[in-house]
Amino acid sequence: MNDTILEVKDLSFRYRGAKRKAFQHISFDVRKGEFFCIVGANGSGKSTLCNALVGLIPFYFEGRMKGDVFINGKNTKESSIAELSSEIGLVFQNPFNQLSYTAGTVEEELAYGLGNKGIPREEMKKRVAKVAKMMRIDHIINKNPLELSGGQVQRVAFGSTFIMEPEILVLDECTTQLDPLGSEEIFDIVKDLNKNGITVIMVDHDMERVARCANRILVLEDGNQVAIDTPEKIFGNPDMVAHQIDVPDYVSICQELKNRGLFKGEVEVEEEPTIQAVKEALKV
Repeated sequence: MNDTILEVKDLSFRYRGAKRKAFQHISFDVRKGEFFCIVGANGSGKSTLCNALVGLIPFYFEGRMKGDVFINGKNTKESSIAELSSEIGLVFQNPFNQLSYTAGTVEEELAYGLGNKGIPREEMKKRVAKVAKMMRIDHIINKNPLELSGGQVQRVAFGSTFIMEPEILVLDECTTQLDPLGSEEIFDIVKDLNKNGITVIMVDHDMERVARCANRILVLEDGNQVAIDTPEKIFGNPDMVAHQIDVPDYVSICQELKNRGLFKGEVEVEEEPTIQAVKEALKV
């Protein structure tokens, strides 16, 4: 049985007027229920790829696109952004880009997309209340979105995407406006959604979080696909640093200890070593 929910085939894109392609010859698939991460240095094409996955490319951003993106077997070129919104949703890196700027309250902002799809009023109210509580913004439900802090807007942006109940959630560094505690709260929500069957595609710069959450990782460098594999294979490969990819601190420490002959075991990526394990490795 084929459980592929999203497939990218030989995808390339160049923005109008740009001298070089934002990315080229990208091919991968994402399985239903997977937690799939995309990593790479600034300018590697991560955000542009996210825009292509949800149909903003080629319908919103001008440029030349080659290749295809399929969601549940349907080519995104043959679907409108509105049609795709019930299957795949994007939370932007800059949450202020996600506001409608037409809503007078957070409640109206959350309901904006539902209204465009003709969802009945009672169903809208139920979804808004549920998502507001989940995102911990129920106490500001009557505030104007333009009066909120960056972190609050980030939560509203996430909620306005998830309220559409897409099968696939694309997160483009969606915690940039949040403090560490708020960031972890959001990712607790993301992990719960994933456990309940939502497919997650995440761009993130926090390699500890990527190693902890991802089933597989796609590595981009200068718009090129460098590797796609499990966290163990990606972060366990010392050559990855040559592609401007950081590795979790504890992996670097263990690898250095291993190079010096002080650490005899394999470097584990799934969880951080305990204090006792580090002491034993250092023979202290």
